[in-house]
Amino acid sequence: MLTLDDTVKAPLPAPYLPGSLGTGVVPTSWNRDELFAAGALTLGELVAQYPGVTMMTTGYISAPEVLSWHGDPHGVRLFVDGVEREEVTPRNVGITDFTLIPLWSLEQVTLEATPGELRVHARTWRVDHTTPATRVDVLTGSENLNLFRGFFGQRSAKGLAIQLAAQQANTASVTGMDGDALGTMVRLGWASGPWSVDLTSLRQGLVRAPGIRNPRTTKPLKNALPAFDGSSSMTYLRAGWHDPQASGAWMQFVAATIAATKTHPKASTISAAAVADTADTTASHAQYSLSGGINRGGLRLSGSGRVRSANGKLEGAPAVRAEWIHNWLSVNAMAGRRFEGTGVWDARATAVPRDWLRLSASLGASQAGLDGGKATRAGSRVEGAVRWRDRWVSVGAVRLAGGVVSAPVELDTAMRAVRVPDGTAFTASFTGPLLRGWNASTDIIEWNSATTFRPQTQARTKVWFASSFKDKFPQGNFHLLAALTHEYRSQLFVTKGNDPLGQVTPGWSVFGTQLEIRIGTAVVSWTYRNMAGTNFETFPGYLMPRITSAYGIRWEFWN
Repeated sequence: MLTLDDTVKAPLPAPYLPGSLGTGVVPTSWNRDELFAAGALTLGELVAQYPGVTMMTTGYISAPEVLSWHGDPHGVRLFVDGVEREEVTPRNVGITDFTLIPLWSLEQVTLEATPGELRVHARTWRVDHTTPATRVDVLTGSENLNLFRGFFGQRSAKGLAIQLAAQQANTASVTGMDGDALGTMVRLGWASGPWSVDLTSLRQGLVRAPGIRNPRTTKPLKNALPAFDGSSSMTYLRAGWHDPQASGAWMQFVAATIAATKTHPKASTISAAAVADTADTTASHAQYSLSGGINRGGLRLSGSGRVRSANGKLEGAPAVRAEWIHNWLSVNAMAGRRFEGTGVWDARATAVPRDWLRLSASLGASQAGLDGGKATRAGSRVEGAVRWRDRWVSVGAVRLAGGVVSAPVELDTAMRAVRVPDGTAFTASFTGPLLRGWNASTDIIEWNSATTFRPQTQARTKVWFASSFKDKFPQGNFHLLAALTHEYRSQLFVTKGNDPLGQVTPGWSVFGTQLEIRIGTAVVSWTYRNMAGTNFETFPGYLMPRITSAYGIRWEFWN
């Protein structure tokens, strides 16, 4: 409980976030409480809940995680506090390993979906109270999971801020890829009136055992994916003037360093033709960003100039954006450039002519993979949603031009960039109440055919009951969430050398459950995955764990 002399100070700087567009049937944003209640243990698992995202991993939470957007692993871009969190190690060819991005350090995740590019905007945890905030999380479960988190944050009467947080997690799995991970977050900042500044450091260390490929065959490869001992970090100094989300003018400057280390490298044994795992010791990029804009009524204009210094080379990535909201119509347009790439642009619009009808459309062009030179892939999407008795149903269509897509060689160094054909897809979603407090949501995306890194069909369904029982607990100190989830994915093709369909995973269907009980400021949680014990793979040859559970408590204190 907060003390009587507790006060709320001016917020620390936060990055600009684009306005939410689309029909809103499928969630595109999670606040801090929703992040921890989403049933995801990693950021990759969270983003993979959005239709059109395909996650490829080689094991449990310590294994590398790669996401593809509409079949393009290079089509998912991550921004942490406004800094583009690039993959700096050469072995990953610019494709993000989401295992090394600490989900627990975030307070908000927002997705900006365009036909050819999915931009993930993540804000790190901030404090604004002068009363110290402390939180402890403890999780355990199958695969010998043991996870501990600790948070401390406080603001002073003068506006100073200090935040400390850490997570220790370790697992042990019979299929390998288990390990020990230690992540830390440190922030020192100050905010008063319109001015704010902070120095923040995020670091994720990981020691991981090698992976076993094809474990159910007579000749399993015990070191198919080499062991890993390294870290990923981001440190930045940020200064801000006014809030980018508030009315009026604003400006921010960020100077950041993104670094990765790797020790004890081992050669890959995936195949005789595989390229050996590079002996990366330290790699780093410096990134500088100046952004600003003005918000007046329903109009938001902004621009940013980002410069990256890497390997003795300077590279610029400017961008401009305009957003306009007027009564029932919202429009958003962006044009910019990616580092070491070509220009990207997109335009989106949402119309709500009636409270029961929503229409949205988007089109744009994005870079066609890191290895695709200066080519771009154009795409478009249309969607319509109707409401009936608080139930929303939406249908839509996606069209995406063919082009070159990069291969996530971290998972298999024998893969190469390949060209994929044009694609069209049908989408459908539903969300709303069922009966007696139970609700349901489901979404499906069906492509005209499967292609590299893109299954033909993906579907996710969730049925849940959530209530605070306000008639019995009027102060809101109790909450119950119980959910059943189902995920389906048809077969997935990945490259083998230059063959775009050289490797395949069979389709699969898995069920899971989730239970969360909040009493005061303590939350008891339990997730149960793959409850039927299905043998399935998200990447060819790597068996996912069977019947995993994670249970524990999150407890927040105000001292």
